[in-house]
Amino acid sequence: MAFTSPTRLVNPRLGTYYGIFVAAFASVVLMALMFEQLGATDAMVRLIMFAGPLALYAAIGIFSAAREPGDYFACGRRVPAFFNGLVLAIAALGGAGFMALTGSLLMVGFDAICLSIGLYAGLVFMVVLFAPFLRKLGAYTVPTFLGRRHESRTVRVVAAGILSVPILLLLAAEARFAAYASAWLLGQSEGLMAVVIMACVAATVIAGGMRSLTWASVAKAIAALLALAVPATIVAVMISNLPLPQMTHGNIVRVLTRLEAVRGVPIIVAPPLAFDLPGVTVEPLTKRFIQAFGSVGGLGFVLMSFVVAMGIAASPALLPRSGTTPGVYEARKSGGWAVLVAGIVLLTLPAVAVYLRTMIVEQVVGHTGDQLPIWFQLLQQAGVAKVDSKTQLVALANIGFERDAAIFALPIAAGFPQVLVYLALAGALAAALAALAASLVSAAAILAEDVVHGLPNETAPENARIGTARVALLGVAFVTAWLAIAAPADPLQLFLWGLAFSAAASFPVLLLSIWWKRLNAWGAMAGMITGFSITAFIVLLSEIGALALPSPLSGAIAMPLAFVAAIGVSLVTPAPGKSALDALRDLRVPGGETMYDREMRLLRLKSRVPS
Repeated sequence: MAFTSPTRLVNPRLGTYYGIFVAAFASVVLMALMFEQLGATDAMVRLIMFAGPLALYAAIGIFSAAREPGDYFACGRRVPAFFNGLVLAIAALGGAGFMALTGSLLMVGFDAICLSIGLYAGLVFMVVLFAPFLRKLGAYTVPTFLGRRHESRTVRVVAAGILSVPILLLLAAEARFAAYASAWLLGQSEGLMAVVIMACVAATVIAGGMRSLTWASVAKAIAALLALAVPATIVAVMISNLPLPQMTHGNIVRVLTRLEAVRGVPIIVAPPLAFDLPGVTVEPLTKRFIQAFGSVGGLGFVLMSFVVAMGIAASPALLPRSGTTPGVYEARKSGGWAVLVAGIVLLTLPAVAVYLRTMIVEQVVGHTGDQLPIWFQLLQQAGVAKVDSKTQLVALANIGFERDAAIFALPIAAGFPQVLVYLALAGALAAALAALAASLVSAAAILAEDVVHGLPNETAPENARIGTARVALLGVAFVTAWLAIAAPADPLQLFLWGLAFSAAASFPVLLLSIWWKRLNAWGAMAGMITGFSITAFIVLLSEIGALALPSPLSGAIAMPLAFVAAIGVSLVTPAPGKSALDALRDLRVPGGETMYDREMRLLRLKSRVPS
């Protein structure tokens, strides 16, 4: 007789549900467009485009409440590979990718590709090096994984303390990006919107944890992709008659290169270790788009690509996603989907930058300051662009632009209705919210599972574990809102600092824990502490001007030293025990029952046996 599992692993109606969401999201946009055409106030249209999608995300999250730890911390391990990969890709890019990367591409061109390379390579490294093994162990957090791998509660607590820092930096960065987009949508201050956004995100995920995060983030990812694709595709059709901005903007780059040469845009050569991406303020466009190493030096370009890649690959905010799939095979497959989705986005963002920069060079450069096109005057009135010269011919260096405004400046430059401008903002906000929620849930899980309940966490009552995670989530949300208001740093810099700490403190230990059986608990702690301490020291010296090395590159110095510390301490201390080696051997088997689930099953069976 055939055996049928009583538990349905994957909901077969997910495609239908998200088809309904797409229809609802499109209805919100069309309703806002109709209100705009009927003469409704701009404030009403803005409110519809802000509150409508947010209400849809919140409804999905609130109705995905969880009552069991497996659901709250791992979404019941029932997330199909495609949906998990979709969320992973958008959460990895976040507001930093959609806003800061697009603006950096607009302003410094080729030099910003180091971030694109790092983001894309980081997802590849994560899929190959880490995700399948975390899924096989079944740990809810990265500190849990390290604690179980080394059979040490001390390792687990140390990892929780150290890896919380990059998560908090990413939280502050994404909160700032989300506040920026929502402030433009509603016309309110960024400080107020940071509080509103954090309250909305916490309310969306507090009931279901990873379950609410997953299903709400799928909707956010769909909204972000649609909002990015629609304006870029329309502009591509207008320029090339083909609805493929990813493939057609290459021809526009040739036109842009010739225009910049004719306009006399200078060629700038940066020192090898230079790393000077645009900041949050309005900054001039000084170098040619296609010219390499004008703002970022050659060595800095390579080092930044590696730091971003290692930081994404070992991110304690992203790796827990691997535990939500039904098995190891699905974890690998979801990584493939994540790489595909991220690749499409990272090919579309340069198209947005190229189209907008070409319009600037064609219609603004070479004209007098009092004869600028209407769309550029609108950007000037909004405070996101400026021209120094008022009567003389405008050179590219006379034009200043705000980095994070590029994503919604293209619809303005193309003369689209205001709703499409707000759609671009809503898409950037959705991406930032997906990354923000992922970091928030991961931070709360670390506090609940690794700090409060410790090892072994299965001894704590289920309700206590979930309740602790919910309280921790509210606390982290409050701290993040405060950081987003009080932190004076550029959100892109906060994002890069978070990746630097992740690359230095998390990547070496995770890599050695999986691929080198001699690593012991002492070596793991030494590697994490060394990587974290050196990164913090370099960032501090760089920011006060005592060191010439740019602070985002700190991970490139600290990461090799963390490897040396972990290997050296492991070699001079006792080797891991037989049980730890047996667990590592089981961990490397690409299939079979999840180790954590097996432990729970045996524990339940043991508790039923009368003493």
